[in-house]
Amino acid sequence: MHSIKFTQLNILKLNSKIYLPYQLHQLPKWFNKYDTEHLNVKGYCYVLLDEHYERNPYFDYDKFRAVLSYNRDLSYVKKR
Repeated sequence: MHSIKFTQLNILKLNSKIYLPYQLHQLPKWFNKYDTEHLNVKGYCYVLLDEHYERNPYFDYDKFRAVLSYNRDLSYVKKR
Protein backbone atom coordinates (compact mmCIF):
# COMPACT_ATOMS: atom_id res chain seq x y z
CA MET A 1 0.00 0.00 0.00
CA HIS A 2 1.38 3.40 -0.99
CA SER A 3 0.72 6.66 0.79
CA ILE A 4 0.00 9.77 -1.25
CA LYS A 5 1.71 12.93 -0.02
CA PHE A 6 1.52 16.24 -1.84
CA THR A 7 0.77 19.88 -1.09
CA GLN A 8 -0.64 20.95 -4.45
CA LEU A 9 -3.60 19.94 -6.53
CA ASN A 10 -2.23 17.44 -9.06
CA ILE A 11 -3.29 15.10 -11.79
CA LEU A 12 -2.43 11.73 -10.24
CA LYS A 13 -0.65 8.95 -12.12
CA LEU A 14 -0.88 5.65 -10.24
CA ASN A 15 -0.14 2.22 -11.73
CA SER A 16 -0.20 3.62 -15.30
CA LYS A 17 -3.67 5.11 -14.69
CA ILE A 18 -4.42 8.84 -14.73
CA TYR A 19 -6.86 10.39 -12.25
CA LEU A 20 -8.33 13.89 -12.69
CA PRO A 21 -9.20 16.05 -9.63
CA TYR A 22 -12.62 17.51 -8.90
CA GLN A 23 -14.19 19.23 -5.96
CA LEU A 24 -17.46 17.66 -4.85
CA HIS A 25 -19.65 20.37 -6.38
CA GLN A 26 -17.73 20.16 -9.71
CA LEU A 27 -18.20 16.45 -10.41
CA PRO A 28 -19.56 15.54 -13.86
CA LYS A 29 -23.26 14.72 -14.16
CA TRP A 30 -22.53 11.12 -15.15
CA PHE A 31 -20.48 10.47 -11.98
CA ASN A 32 -21.81 7.69 -9.75
CA LYS A 33 -19.73 6.73 -6.74
CA TYR A 34 -20.77 3.07 -7.01
CA ASP A 35 -19.98 2.57 -10.72
CA THR A 36 -17.08 4.96 -11.30
CA GLU A 37 -13.47 4.27 -10.34
CA HIS A 38 -12.34 7.15 -8.13
CA LEU A 39 -10.18 8.16 -5.14
CA ASN A 40 -10.88 10.66 -2.36
CA VAL A 41 -7.84 12.61 -1.13
CA LYS A 42 -7.81 15.83 0.93
CA GLY A 43 -11.34 16.90 0.00
CA TYR A 44 -10.90 16.24 -3.72
CA CYS A 45 -12.39 13.41 -5.72
CA TYR A 46 -10.04 11.98 -8.36
CA VAL A 47 -11.87 10.30 -11.27
CA LEU A 48 -10.16 7.90 -13.69
CA LEU A 49 -9.41 9.41 -17.11
CA ASP A 50 -10.71 6.33 -18.96
CA GLU A 51 -14.13 6.88 -17.36
CA HIS A 52 -14.26 10.33 -18.96
CA TYR A 53 -13.66 8.92 -22.44
CA GLU A 54 -16.25 6.15 -21.94
CA ARG A 55 -19.01 8.42 -20.68
CA ASN A 56 -18.29 11.58 -22.69
CA PRO A 57 -16.95 11.15 -26.25
CA TYR A 58 -16.32 14.91 -26.53
CA PHE A 59 -14.03 15.14 -23.48
CA ASP A 60 -10.83 17.11 -24.21
CA TYR A 61 -7.97 16.21 -21.86
CA ASP A 62 -5.71 19.04 -23.06
CA LYS A 63 -8.40 21.64 -22.37
CA PHE A 64 -8.97 20.17 -18.90
CA ARG A 65 -5.25 20.46 -18.11
CA ALA A 66 -5.12 24.05 -19.38
CA VAL A 67 -8.09 25.16 -17.25
CA LEU A 68 -7.02 23.36 -14.06
CA SER A 69 -5.71 25.84 -11.49
CA TYR A 70 -2.95 24.76 -9.15
CA ASN A 71 -3.31 26.45 -5.77
CA ARG A 72 -0.20 26.71 -3.65
CA ASP A 73 -1.83 24.72 -0.87
CA LEU A 74 -5.08 22.79 -0.74
CA SER A 75 -6.40 24.55 2.35
CA TYR A 76 -6.07 27.95 0.69
CA VAL A 77 -7.76 30.79 2.54
CA LYS A 78 -7.51 34.41 1.55
CA LYS A 79 -4.27 35.43 3.20
CA ARG A 80 -2.72 38.84 3.71
